[in-house]
Amino acid sequence: LATGDMLCGGRLTVGVGVGGRHEDYLAVGADPSTQTIREMERRVAVMKRVWAGEKITDSVVPVGPAPVHSGGPRLLVGTIGPKTLRSAATWADGLAGITLDLDVAKQNELFDVGRTAWAQAGKPDPHLATSFWFALGSPRDSRAQMHRHLRHYMNWIPAEIVDAMAPHTGFAGSEDELAQLLGRFAAVGTYEIHLIPTSSDLDQLRRVADVVADFSADSNGGTTP
Repeated sequence: LATGDMLCGGRLTVGVGVGGRHEDYLAVGADPSTQTIREMERRVAVMKRVWAGEKITDSVVPVGPAPVHSGGPRLLVGTIGPKTLRSAATWADGLAGITLDLDVAKQNELFDVGRTAWAQAGKPDPHLATSFWFALGSPRDSRAQMHRHLRHYMNWIPAEIVDAMAPHTGFAGSEDELAQLLGRFAAVGTYEIHLIPTSSDLDQLRRVADVVADFSADSNGGTTP
């Protein structure tokens, strides 16, 4: 990560989370029993010691290279839970979340947890980011596209559960409706939104790029999707 930070001139942002799938741990030979908040924080602490130039191994010199900025790249905690977010106030610079049902009020409740925890830790306001899946088109076609994607992506969850989630998960609709949604997220202080495609159709990306460009121009520097 420090090498990547150097290559991009200090622009690296790192999202760190426990994760929800045992397969991710097994794929790299990690013990799923370490899939805990405490273990995540221990690993973050090790990274910060390395980035500070501390010699933590028996090597002749400390592990390098040093990151561009003191303290290392910006770290965002990936979570949708208040407990993890409160705990991350001691080491993270903000939140990289995801919203499944696009409930803006519920998202703001989580943001408030972060704002309070960061203030109690004596730190500046956290970077507040979220993300959601999108599909553009008619109500029927866009929702069918979302359903297909969720069936493919959430393949470790029983199909009947995914089917029950599909009508209410992610954004499916028109460009105007997407712009209105972005406005609602901006109104609660969302700094950044990651829009996750559910199709390989590049035209959908172009259409979303146009929505984002128009929204950014109208909002005068508000949310930055």
